[in-house]
Amino acid sequence: MRMARAVVGIGLLGLLSAPAALAAPACAAPLAVARALFEAGTSARFLDTPDALLAPGFARVIAAERDCQQREQGICRLDHDPWLDGQDGEVDAEPGYRWRAQSPAAGTVEVRFPVWGEPHLTRLAMRRQADGCWRLEDLVTHRGQSMRALLARPLP
Repeated sequence: MRMARAVVGIGLLGLLSAPAALAAPACAAPLAVARALFEAGTSARFLDTPDALLAPGFARVIAAERDCQQREQGICRLDHDPWLDGQDGEVDAEPGYRWRAQSPAAGTVEVRFPVWGEPHLTRLAMRRQADGCWRLEDLVTHRGQSMRALLARPLP
């Protein structure tokens, strides 16, 4: 009888902790978020990056650019792929990731990958949000262009 209770107790404990364990990998580590961002950004348009990966302020400027491009049926501020830092290119190999913490709640993930044989370095400014999740505050391209600054500019 004691053994049955112990097994049931362990089973219930496992069920209760499962949602937290399953949710944790999605946003608990900056490198996991960086990998998800890279996969999302290279398989679709940068402007279609899921909001769950973005800090609220960055999500707003991306949504505003996306809305502007739909409204204008063309380019507003962003005329290139930030990951490629150009309009054309192809990622030739798997990226490498390196975390550089600036504080317990902020840091940068350096993403290194080749584009048509040339090394590229993209920096992802990350911040831990109030819910404990790490999210992207800014993407700085290989040439040093801040996407947040670019997308926050007034239209010409």
